[in-house]
Amino acid sequence: MNPKKLAIEVWEALCTKCGKCCTEKVEIDGTIYISKKYCRFLDQTTMECEVYENRFEAEPGCATVDKGLKMGIFPADCPYVEGIEGYVPAREEWDDPLITEAIRDILGEDSV
Repeated sequence: MNPKKLAIEVWEALCTKCGKCCTEKVEIDGTIYISKKYCRFLDQTTMECEVYENRFEAEPGCATVDKGLKMGIFPADCPYVEGIEGYVPAREEWDDPLITEAIRDILGEDSV
């Protein structure tokens, strides 16, 4: 898939509302890690953004699909990355206590 060739409505229809793109990410040694710290605007019951229409103004760190693809913030099971050759997904799981400690140091206790 190429985000530049698809309408935004098509991209939005692919979303499974997992909420993983709405978590804080941390880059450590070139790898993106997905924390468990959700954006303040994500309703964790519906997994929908409470300020969706104005999300980029309300949360300057919110990334478009295109930007998120370039940054590598989507996990391997995200429909946005399916079929994109060479995409390196963000890591959701790890067993390295140093990574856990680094993420905790950066984002706080509730992030891991």
